Amino acid sequence: MAVNTLNEIYQTQIKTWSVVDRLQLVRLIMDDLAESAPRWIAQDQDSWSQQDLVDVTTSTLLYEAIDLDE
Repeated sequence: MAVNTLNEIYQTQIKTWSVVDRLQLVRLIMDDLAESAPRWIAQDQDSWSQQDLVDVTTSTLLYEAIDLDE
């Protein structure tokens, strides 16, 4: 959903609600986010993917190239 659409919904509908109703909506949203929080965490892995190795190698080489220029 676009930010403009969310702002429009808030301005035209939700903002007109009572403070109590808006706080209840906040609580519902926060409870939903808290319930889904375990899925936000990156998966722990014991091994590196090929892309991980490429990324760390590239970063290391770029860092060394910058360091040598100084």
